[in-house]
Amino acid sequence: MSLPDGVSGSEEKPGLPAGAVPVRIRRAPRYRAFVLVGAILGLVAGAVTSIVLGGRPGTFSPTTLTGYVGVIGLLLGGLGGGAVAVLVERPRRRPQSR
Repeated sequence: MSLPDGVSGSEEKPGLPAGAVPVRIRRAPRYRAFVLVGAILGLVAGAVTSIVLGGRPGTFSPTTLTGYVGVIGLLLGGLGGGAVAVLVERPRRRPQSR
């Protein structure tokens, strides 16, 4: 059985079966989930804010204003969710135990 490039047979760690290669698992967040949750929360927050604060009679009807503010909340929430995912993925400085 051949070993991957750069791994010699004498580097096997104790406790691993013969021919096993130790790997390091990279845990990364699922960006789509973070962005979708942020977008949904932003949409709800924008719509609730628009309904609660209302507005004086003007150019837009209350329904249209709620839609516009909700979409702005959706966009900002999606951006915020993506930013949180990037921050979660950042490697933390932990002492390496070998």
